[in-house]
Amino acid sequence: MNVIDVKKVNRSFQNGKEIAHVLKDIDLTVEEGEFVSIMGPSGGGKSTLLYLLGGLDMPSSGTVCINGTDLSKLNDKELCKMRNEDIGFVFQFYNLVPNLNVEDNICLPLMIAGKSISDHKDRLDECLKIIGMEDKRKLTPRELSGGQQQRVAIARALVFDPKIIFLDEPIGNLDSKTGLRIMELFREINQKYNKTIVQVTHSEEAARYGTKLVKLVDGQIQSVSDILA
Repeated sequence: MNVIDVKKVNRSFQNGKEIAHVLKDIDLTVEEGEFVSIMGPSGGGKSTLLYLLGGLDMPSSGTVCINGTDLSKLNDKELCKMRNEDIGFVFQFYNLVPNLNVEDNICLPLMIAGKSISDHKDRLDECLKIIGMEDKRKLTPRELSGGQQQRVAIARALVFDPKIIFLDEPIGNLDSKTGLRIMELFREINQKYNKTIVQVTHSEEAARYGTKLVKLVDGQIQSVSDILA
C-alpha cells in the first residue's frame, strides 16, 4: 500500500525577474513500512521535496497525496491537524523549547492540539522508553547532550503515533559516533514499530540504514534503487 504518492510535481520560486525551477516533474511512491533515503548534491531540491511531502510547502503543479489524501485539497486547519497528528518531523536542529523539560517538549504536539497530557501518560512513557531516556524526563535541553536532544525530538515526533516520519538531515549536527546511534534508533523505529520513514541526508552511511535510495540531482530524480541489507 502506498502511503505517499507524488505525481508530476514541480516547484518553482520567483527571485526578482528570475524563476528558479527547484523540482521538475517528480514522480515518487513510498510504500507503508519503507525507509526511504533521499540523497543528492546541495541545492538539488532534497529539502524542498521533503517539505512538500510533509505539507510544509505546496507544489507549483502536480499532486502530493498522503494516505490517499491530496494535500492541496485540505484547508489550513486540516493541514495543521495532519502535520501535528498524522506525520512526524525530525530536523537537523532539534527545535526544543529551552525552558521546557524533556516531558513537556515531547508533549508539545499534544498541547498544541489541546489534548490532555494526563490522558496520554502511557504514550509519553512509551516514547521515553523508545528513546531510552526514562530517567531524564525532568531535565531541560541545556542539561542534555546533542544526541539526547535529538532523541527528545524523535520522541516528540512519535507522541501522536504517526504512520510517517520525515527526517531532514537528522544527524547533520552530531558527531559520527552519536549520529550512527541515532540512525540505529531510526532503524528500530522503522522495523519494530512499522513506521514509514523518509529522510534527506548528505551521509552515505546514514542513507544505508534505509530500504530504498532516491538520488535527486538538479531537481530531478536520477534513480530509485533498493538498499541491500
